[in-house]
Amino acid sequence: MRGLITLTVFAAFYFTSYSSNYITSNQILPLDSPDVAVDSSKTIEGVNTSTLPSDSTKNTTTTNDISVKGVAVSPSHFHLHIKPGEEKTVKVKVTNSTDSKNSFRIRMVDFAMDNNGKTVFLDPNDSNSTAISRWANIAPTFVELEAGESKQINLTVVVPSEQEGYKAAWGVLMVEQEKPRETIDVSNSGGNSVAFGVIPTFAFGVYVYQNPPNVKNTSVEITGFKHEIKDTLNTMKITAENTGDGIAYCTSYIDVTNLKTGYQKRLLVKRFTILPGISRDFLFLLPNDLPPGEYGAIGVIDFQEADEIQAAKTKFVIN
Repeated sequence: MRGLITLTVFAAFYFTSYSSNYITSNQILPLDSPDVAVDSSKTIEGVNTSTLPSDSTKNTTTTNDISVKGVAVSPSHFHLHIKPGEEKTVKVKVTNSTDSKNSFRIRMVDFAMDNNGKTVFLDPNDSNSTAISRWANIAPTFVELEAGESKQINLTVVVPSEQEGYKAAWGVLMVEQEKPRETIDVSNSGGNSVAFGVIPTFAFGVYVYQNPPNVKNTSVEITGFKHEIKDTLNTMKITAENTGDGIAYCTSYIDVTNLKTGYQKRLLVKRFTILPGISRDFLFLLPNDLPPGEYGAIGVIDFQEADEIQAAKTKFVIN
């Protein structure tokens, strides 16, 4: 599973006295989303689902570790079901498989999700009723790892017994690489000058979702289903809305059938997360070798905890 990559840029401004000020700009690239794509053989990025817990929404979900540059973090996300007034501690393992020492800062970050499933990080100073960071305690908040060393981070979520504890909450546990700022040599600059230093760093995001037992997390409806040509590519788009008050964990797939020949094809299966009150679009790429003709398509959204599935159908033509 891919992680979140952070590029930290330090700009050092040097004037005649060569005194310096640092300005930090963090560019977060959400290379990992709460979604997972699987093929029809039910394999998640090389991990067969038969090795996963039968009800992964009630326990820690551990697909692949997320790793980059020889550093790995496990697991990649948590699905919690903590009752109001209770607490739970989960463990995150950080492993440094590089040949050098690495340091990491650990903190919780709140986020929202747009209709494409893109993570949008929120200002920590803003009031946010869905922020799990309000209830999170992290220990330790800073770790140093020698080459080949692993350490454990404890995340304790204390859900209040008040009304806010009866609502879903979510956030991202960020494990961010720390690097010292190096002195910039401006000895040959002469006079007033501006010097810039770039320190590339990386970070991992472990998604943390909390559904108290009282919420309804299977209230997802298909509000749109159609064939689209997007950038010359043939796609199918399902639009789904979470009308419940819980975080929904779903599986979606599309079956297409040539109405003349009976040829059938199941498109790539997707597992995804929809936050309460959010409407999301899911694009499925049709195969390039799909024979021309008129097709019927059935789009399905399945819930692990529901007895029924959501389905929609449409017709389209491939020329």
